[in-house]
Parts: sequence; structure tokens; C-alpha cells
Amino acid sequence: MRRHAIGIIAVGLLAGAAGLWLWLPGDDHTVLEAAFWRVGAVMAVFWLAYPDVRRLPAWALALAPLALVVVAIRPRRFVYLLPVLAAIAFLQWLKRPSGGTK
Repeated sequence: MRRHAIGIIAVGLLAGAAGLWLWLPGDDHTVLEAAFWRVGAVMAVFWLAYPDVRRLPAWALALAPLALVVVAIRPRRFVYLLPVLAAIAFLQWLKRPSGGTK
């Protein structure tokens, strides 16, 4: 049910942005329209990735917002974050059980 709700929210935000763009031209609502486009797009991506996000460990879900805040405040820190993310992805790949038989 959560995935359906995320999809409905994404469609609603994108439809709201399209409605503002089509029926209310002008500069009064551009910030709201831009927010609807961006958040709607992020929600659509989250809707697509929801099954994989549910499999993430709890510590990764707790660190993700912190990493986003650090990158938003100090974009050059992203250079240091990339090797850490690559190492975590590699270790997760090594931990997966192989699908073959012995």
C-alpha cells in the first residue's frame, strides 16, 4: 500500500505542477510550480526504487539524509563521499550469496 501511496503523491504533484504551468501563467506561482516539479520527480524515482529501498539496512537509511545534508551544505565533500559509497556497494556485492550450485 505504501508504494501505491507514493505513486499517487508523485502523480498528484506532477499534475499540480502541470496545472499551474498551463492555467496560471505568470510569476506569482513559479516557486510553487518548481517545487511541485522537483518533489514530484523525486517521489516518482522513489516509487520506482521502493522495493530496493526496503532492503537497505537501517543504518544506511539513517545515514542517507545526513549525507544529503552534508553534500547540500558542502558540495565539494561529495568527492570524499563517493569512495565510501563505492566501498559499501562493493562490500554488499561480496556479501550476496551466489546463485550457482556447488
